[in-house]
Amino acid sequence: MPLSAQEDKVSEYKEYFDEGEFFFNRGDYQEALYYYLRLVDYQPENSHYNFKIGESYLNIPGQEAKAIPYFEKAVKNITEKNKYKKRSFEETNAPLHAYFYLGNAYRIDNQLDKALEAYNTFVLSPFYAGNYNVTIVENEIKSCERAKIIEDNPLKLEETLLAEVINTSASELYPVLSGSENKMVFVRRLKFYDALYYSKRDGETWSDPVNITPDIGSDGEFYPASLSNSGNELYLIRKTDQGSDIYVSYFENEKWTKAEKLAGKINSTADETGAGISENGQLLYIASNRKGGSGGYDIYVSKRIKDNTWGKPKNLGKTINTPFDEASPVVLKNGAALFFSSKGHYNMGGYDIFYAIADGKKWNTPVNLGSPVNNTGDNIFYYPVGNGNTGYLSKFPADEGNENIFRLIINSNLPEF
Repeated sequence: MPLSAQEDKVSEYKEYFDEGEFFFNRGDYQEALYYYLRLVDYQPENSHYNFKIGESYLNIPGQEAKAIPYFEKAVKNITEKNKYKKRSFEETNAPLHAYFYLGNAYRIDNQLDKALEAYNTFVLSPFYAGNYNVTIVENEIKSCERAKIIEDNPLKLEETLLAEVINTSASELYPVLSGSENKMVFVRRLKFYDALYYSKRDGETWSDPVNITPDIGSDGEFYPASLSNSGNELYLIRKTDQGSDIYVSYFENEKWTKAEKLAGKINSTADETGAGISENGQLLYIASNRKGGSGGYDIYVSKRIKDNTWGKPKNLGKTINTPFDEASPVVLKNGAALFFSSKGHYNMGGYDIFYAIADGKKWNTPVNLGSPVNNTGDNIFYYPVGNGNTGYLSKFPADEGNENIFRLIINSNLPEF
């Protein structure tokens, strides 16, 4: 190949790399993947490029297992963290933590023995000590061991896919329900934005969902967090480049009002990413990474002062909150039981769903809800109703389509509260 043609080819692939980096840094992993995949046409065995593809797949829900063959190639040529030039098109090696990511991909795919092998290779490297967070790595190793125990004692579970009027060829997720389960708000991922939909149930039949995104005043940045017991107050998280805050919309005259930001001291300069309203409407349990917590995102509770004004949130303490992240709080029976997701506690890897029972002013130790509600991937948003033995969640069906909403009935013994 003439030198000028070869230079043009190199320049073309460098543009692919730069485009991939741009979209990856924006969090648009699907778009980044499009460009990174072009790079392995150029150099199929390049560990750096394979690592980038693996990283992208690992960040796309439902596609994490596709990262495995790329990480398996990436770890063939490893360099220490400080020598890895992650932003360089000319780099040919992958960083040592490619083994950690390979372990995560194996764990999510429930290949637990292979995950443990990858984690062990990672920690036994001479480049490991002093360069990585030991607590996070040890928690991943323990999670694989715990997963084997939890999976050996599965829940007795009835699982129903909601009707086609709710579930479509698009992804439906984040379902929130009224106390009687006759009102539901959820997200449907449309081509250009995430839309909020509202549906009502009459007997066993759900009505055609109505797109309430314009009513609420969303451009696709609002996500439902909880619905009041009556179904007339919708708590939402607004996610922007500046952070996340909690908003509320009211159902008045058969229409949802424009979402308004909660007043008082409940929102902060940090991120508020979850909000669960109590049955009596006087307590709001939130997830936030504000200063003073146990680490990462913690769960707090705030009392309503009046109308839309809320008091300063109080941290629920170290029984609930861990050095890892907690998310998606939902409270039942005015605080008698708390359901939430956590990367800590006795989990199977990633986020697991837990419940904790109140004992006076204290909380009992959180309990893993169990398999198969929890699996070795991320289980972040679960919406229980009633006594907690019924709940709603979105997940990928067995045939690998988009996410759909399921209703679960847990027939194993849950504690009374």
